[in-house]
Amino acid sequence: VKRGKMMKNKMVAVKRHTLLYRVLHWVIAAEIVLLLISGIGVSDYICATFISRGGARGFHIVLGLAWIGTITFFLYYFMMVGEYKWFGISRIGSAIDFFVHELKSFIEGKKVKSPISYSAEEKKYVEKIVLTEVLAWWGWFALWIIMVLTGLALLFPESLNFINRFCFALLPLSGRAVVATRFIHLVVSMVFIVYIIIHAYASWTFGMVGSIFSGTNEEPATND
Repeated sequence: VKRGKMMKNKMVAVKRHTLLYRVLHWVIAAEIVLLLISGIGVSDYICATFISRGGARGFHIVLGLAWIGTITFFLYYFMMVGEYKWFGISRIGSAIDFFVHELKSFIEGKKVKSPISYSAEEKKYVEKIVLTEVLAWWGWFALWIIMVLTGLALLFPESLNFINRFCFALLPLSGRAVVATRFIHLVVSMVFIVYIIIHAYASWTFGMVGSIFSGTNEEPATND
């Protein structure tokens, strides 16, 4: 019994992320930061410009299209290497339960134990993620969809007028449907900033920051 417990407590260096995964992660992160900066330059609601409005708009459009391409390839790669299995819809219920547990522990000032574990015998993860990452993933996915659709609707207002009309139905701000689309696009971009901060904090708290640079992480191993 003691030996089993020792094995569970043993830490082993595990390859957590491939090189391509890490590159895509940082490319997407850089694109988001640049999109936020250039987006501020063309915003009707935030008075801050870093380059000319015309230059910011052109840069924002080109980078936005590149971002769509990067995300599309990332999702394809995500599916091909089997990462998706850790984030399936069937895990959302468990993720909500774990989130409630995290929230209670935070209120009570207790530290949450990471559920991540690696099978030393089978040489594979028993659990690769903190379950709230499931909720975070689907949140990211929803934000991506909204940003892409509203962004394309602003770029092609006539061809994608149905999106502008839908946004206007949700938020009738003025006589022009595109105004509602632009405002929703802005609000979701602000949510992106909040999400990034939470993502960075959670990664730091559960000791995962190093793995997105090196690709490896020290994980608790079990021989069960």
